[in-house]
Amino acid sequence: MKKVYALLSVLLLVWLAACSQAPAPSYRPEARVQQEMGLVQSVPDVVLFVVSGRCGVPCDGAPDDNYDYLTDRGTTAAVAQAFQSLGRSVLVVAYSSHLFNHTSSISGEYEYGFLQLEADFDWVRRNWPNTSRVLLGHSHGTNWTHNLLRAHPDWTVDYLIDLDGICALWEDDNASDFDYFYSTYGNPWPVDLSKSCDIEPIEKYWWWTSYYNAKDVAYWGATYNLEVQSARLLASDVGAEGNTSLVFDYTDNVRLDNSTGGIRTFVADEDHNGITYPGSSALDWIASQIAALGMP
Repeated sequence: MKKVYALLSVLLLVWLAACSQAPAPSYRPEARVQQEMGLVQSVPDVVLFVVSGRCGVPCDGAPDDNYDYLTDRGTTAAVAQAFQSLGRSVLVVAYSSHLFNHTSSISGEYEYGFLQLEADFDWVRRNWPNTSRVLLGHSHGTNWTHNLLRAHPDWTVDYLIDLDGICALWEDDNASDFDYFYSTYGNPWPVDLSKSCDIEPIEKYWWWTSYYNAKDVAYWGATYNLEVQSARLLASDVGAEGNTSLVFDYTDNVRLDNSTGGIRTFVADEDHNGITYPGSSALDWIASQIAALGMP
């Protein structure tokens, strides 16, 4: 009888070990990049990943009402043209500021989120290794683009382009989605992406450490970081000359070691939304920097 119990114990241990090694369900959606190949005749020279920001203030439906507005405004086309002017073919894939794919009641469209961005980016880097990768984010969208590099320290981009990155309200907007995601899949990343504001301790001087938002850190995976900050308005300026927003980025980006190599920052003439339109000083500056720097 003891031998039978011993055998059953061994079988139970084997079964438990097998269960513990069983793969967790995949959290990533299928990559959609191949579906976009109709936009180019061959493997593109550049893939431009674009993440729009919050649906606005007030907007009670964020993040579920967030949508890809940068495509409609012509922002993506303007930045893509800067690379096309270098003689490069460009494929643009766009996303909303959301962890998940979802349908926005504002756009009425099916919108793609961060997990889709992660899957698409990973597919491009593995299948098109010679294709340059560029991340472009506006407002809340910059948290997602920076967090992609924060979550994957070995992933690289030629350009990380920030249009007036904002962290305020981002953690609150996305808390419930991260809670659901973590309870379902666990945390697949080396850091907690739900915490993205005031989370990176950067030593400014030997006696002073400052905590930066993820959107203000040019992670090492980015060769160049082009940062645009909008006009810094006073309350008295709102409504004057078309200015409508007190929202602006006031922190210059840095590397994790407080260096600034590869980072260029520009304060534009336009407000938070105005910087996203073709013909703005912001997008003209982005184009000039790409023309000067070229492709790494």
